[in-house]
Amino acid sequence: MIEKYYSGVIEQIYNRIGKETRNIVMANYSNDFSIENLEVIRRYQSNEDNVFFAYSEFSYNTLVGAYEPFLDIICNMHRRFIGGSFDDFQKECGVYYLHRQVLNSYYETGECFREETVLLNEVAYEQRRMTMAIADMLKRLSEVRPLMIVINRFQMASKSSIETIKYLIDNPCANIGIVLGVNAIVKGADSTVEVWDRIVESLEDRSAIYYIGSAGPLKNNIKTTNDDELYITMNFEQSIQEASNIMEFLDYEQARRGCRIIEHKIKFENAWIDEKSLRRFYLVYARTSVLLGEMSKAIELMNEYKALIPENDSEHYFSLYYFMKGTCYMYQGKLEKAEGCAKKAYDYAVLAEDDTLIFKAELLSVMIKMSGWYNIFFCVQDIPVSDEIIEKLIKHGYRNHLAHIYIYAYDNSRDVVKQSFYDESLLKHFTKGLELAKEIGNEQLVYDAYQKTIMLASTSGLNEIAFLYVIRTYEFMKGHGNIYVARVLTSIGYNLSAMGKNELVDNYYNAAINMLYYLKLPEDIAEVYYNKSLNYIMQGNYKEAVHALLVAMKTIIKLHLNSLRVCNTSKVYALLALASIFSGDRFSCERYLLSCKQFLNYVIYRVIDTTRTEAVHDYSRCDDEMFLYSFASAMLLWHDGEKEEAFLRFEDAERYLVNAEGNEFFAYSIYRESRMKLFELLGKNELIEHERILLEAHNKRMHEIAEAAPLDMLKNINLESLSDGHINERQINMLVKQHGLEKDYQGSKRQMEFISIWQTIIDVNDQKKDTMIENAMSNFINHFSLDCALIIDLHAKEPQVLYNDTGCDMTDEVIKGICDIMIDYPEGIATSKIAEGFYEYENVISYFGVDDVCSFVAVPFIKNDALSSVLIAYVRMKDNWHGSIERYMLNEDDLSIFKLLFRELEYSIARIEANEKANEMNKRLKQAAITDMLTGIYNRAGMYQEIEKLEKRISVTSGGMDVGIMFIDLDNFKHYNDTYGHDVGDLILKEMAFVFKEVAKDRGFVSRYGGDEFIIVIESCARYELENIAKDIYARIAEADGFSRQIKKYLNHDVEFNEEKNITCSIGISYERNVTSESQITELIKKADDLMYTVKTGEKGHYAFF
Repeated sequence: MIEKYYSGVIEQIYNRIGKETRNIVMANYSNDFSIENLEVIRRYQSNEDNVFFAYSEFSYNTLVGAYEPFLDIICNMHRRFIGGSFDDFQKECGVYYLHRQVLNSYYETGECFREETVLLNEVAYEQRRMTMAIADMLKRLSEVRPLMIVINRFQMASKSSIETIKYLIDNPCANIGIVLGVNAIVKGADSTVEVWDRIVESLEDRSAIYYIGSAGPLKNNIKTTNDDELYITMNFEQSIQEASNIMEFLDYEQARRGCRIIEHKIKFENAWIDEKSLRRFYLVYARTSVLLGEMSKAIELMNEYKALIPENDSEHYFSLYYFMKGTCYMYQGKLEKAEGCAKKAYDYAVLAEDDTLIFKAELLSVMIKMSGWYNIFFCVQDIPVSDEIIEKLIKHGYRNHLAHIYIYAYDNSRDVVKQSFYDESLLKHFTKGLELAKEIGNEQLVYDAYQKTIMLASTSGLNEIAFLYVIRTYEFMKGHGNIYVARVLTSIGYNLSAMGKNELVDNYYNAAINMLYYLKLPEDIAEVYYNKSLNYIMQGNYKEAVHALLVAMKTIIKLHLNSLRVCNTSKVYALLALASIFSGDRFSCERYLLSCKQFLNYVIYRVIDTTRTEAVHDYSRCDDEMFLYSFASAMLLWHDGEKEEAFLRFEDAERYLVNAEGNEFFAYSIYRESRMKLFELLGKNELIEHERILLEAHNKRMHEIAEAAPLDMLKNINLESLSDGHINERQINMLVKQHGLEKDYQGSKRQMEFISIWQTIIDVNDQKKDTMIENAMSNFINHFSLDCALIIDLHAKEPQVLYNDTGCDMTDEVIKGICDIMIDYPEGIATSKIAEGFYEYENVISYFGVDDVCSFVAVPFIKNDALSSVLIAYVRMKDNWHGSIERYMLNEDDLSIFKLLFRELEYSIARIEANEKANEMNKRLKQAAITDMLTGIYNRAGMYQEIEKLEKRISVTSGGMDVGIMFIDLDNFKHYNDTYGHDVGDLILKEMAFVFKEVAKDRGFVSRYGGDEFIIVIESCARYELENIAKDIYARIAEADGFSRQIKKYLNHDVEFNEEKNITCSIGISYERNVTSESQITELIKKADDLMYTVKTGEKGHYAFF
């Protein structure tokens, strides 16, 4: 029956094309079913009528491509029905400028290429634009020929294909009909769940989901989950190209799936892949990871890439390596490391004489000064960019990067922005960048450009200008998506508040919250609540201000954020402290001040490096946080009766207010009023008048701004049409909780993946302990975005520092101090400056600098009630909190995973140490078997082992080897044994062995053949050389004078020696050229032996040649 119902659905949609607007339906069935043999499929394919029919059936076991099958449908229909330039066709369809090259290369060769790279801050925007492009090209083609598409097993589709369907559902086309066959038993990939649910919801609302029955029992080879256990072709070059295509089409989750499969084949299935393809794979996977925001994974992959760099053309590969690592460090907020990598990338590019790589390295260096434009609003000073770089950007066609540089690198002064109210063209570079952004069709950058001016104006107290640009932003962006409109509404609320129109503000904030809730953007909602708190403070509604700030702080904590985009976490704490003291809550004020101070101590006590020339971003100055902290501290001291101390804190606040006045409009009046009241209590009447003048001037200015507020600009904004009902805080809390759980789940998945990698890293038997630890720690620090780590091992009698990159000198005293403290924390420590109990652990954190540490984890390992080792890892404070993609706040979850990882590392270290001991013992036993225990030279077995080695070396040479043999027997040795005892005899054997060993050094080896017989094997057959060795032996013996000095020292008394009985030796020497076998050497030994006995029967103490 399923065939009948499936066919019926297809025919129904086919016949509706061109007649009805909405022609996308889903046909759900149970178990597996194939449409390849459906009669309706064959019939519509062979039809010559006016409808273009296409069908696709996804496999359960292979990776689906980006925008499959839509890309191939577009290419086929264009070739068949339109022809001509595909680039012109894209322009006609409004395809984004930066995407045309990708689509053109795929159309022409099947392989995607893109010159100007994607920026991390524009990933989501470009993904939306690409989806729009695919859908709009399908619509345009359907005008030429109506289009019917059947896709079976659609749940296997890539996210990009599912997004395309969602776009076509929301923007229907009567000329397009689509049937989506879905096996309800098999689930889609995790990355597609959200958009899949939205599709199902949309289709259900229109009764466009048909349940057509069961296809029979589930087949054994069908998985019920769409995980990463997919088949890829063993043609790795093809698989890497497919992953690269998916990446270039911006479907990074699907590209990652493909890369993970290839990585698993390589690492765990020992699949062979040539080095060239492997290098390309690591580059593709690293680029994918960067654009997914997974910088630590990208660095890990580039380290693998580095190990594959060939000796030839290494400069080219090293430049790419450092370019990618520099990009990762830039997005991690590690700007100094990023600069170092950019410099190395440039140096290697120069050596490689590669102009493109030189340009990319230079561009990276410029981008680093602006944090890669990731999560920044503006820079507090202009960035020097050379004319040469501008020319190169134009030459290489990097128009989007050029527009970013024009917008962000220039026109950052308050005075220039102030003049723009009357003439925007005065913002020379900004205007140029804005025009370029509009020319290439980058609405996201246009929005960001306006936001830059809005933030720059509002933080400088130029709220009229800010308001003007808010309205301009709204007019430009209102047709480009609700996210932009919601953020503009937030900006309107903020600027209305700054202009004193407090009673109007909540309408815009609430409308923004409603829109952001349905867009599922909890971080943006938190920013609205932060802004609401400022308005509440202006209105004197301090309890509501505290409540709004706590909503924002809860989001920061639940989502593991470093900060909000609009402010540092320290500012939220400072505002909480200020609002708390004004609402009469002294205890909470003190608590929040402590949390604020935990962050600000870094600012207060740090030494600023004035030699650095890179830009300092707005959020690193902290003047407004310092003002609020000082103000709240003064109010707390005053509350506690310490008026003189409060006065001093007010003076501190005054200094910071000079630089922060534009940001502190909401607190200015209560600040001046509070100072006046305190001055009156202290009898400082001479200061009160000055405060009154400042306050009156401020109030007059605020009144003028309020009166002049261009509210008529708001008349075209219909708030009722923009918001759908009222969202309450319970719903917001659930949204935050849901996103927090999703983040935790993704984090857990990532940690599980790392555990597998970790086990591979530490489960090695062919590495030294130090090498394994260094490699493991490098991966550990990179994966968790740590700055420093320390491992102390206490198994031995003396503590050992196995790893330390903290910069702290681990003296015995320091180690003892750390270990003594950690005994009191057997469960470990996990804390951060966002945690209330941070200073509870000051005793151990202080070893690494309390002010310098942002978050901290310490793991003690205890065996038999004694500390066996300690791991400490931490993240340092940062100048730039907003520019990083990585989180900085370590917590209890990290403590748990660290415990697991380092318990495994301990086991691995113990195993390696045991193996090393066993290997050392085996080595010693083996050495003992071939070593004469008395003299330390080879014994007879050792000699024949060395001869075997000689024979192996001889076997790989063409002409054999020259060999000389010296067979030696000691003369007068019996006299020493009989006269002075066997201990002295042993002494003589050792001394003579030393003589033989010295003369054979670097030329051969010596062995004790037995008793008082020795053999020296020399790799030479030159008679003069062998004779010189023999003469050297006799000279050394003569110089030793019977070893009388050694014997006297051993016996500890004087001894009379008979020179005629002094120890000497008889030597028989044989040699031969081009020796090729062990038997020849054995024959030489026999000849030398026979000759030696001939010498002994004559006059002893001589040598003779055979």
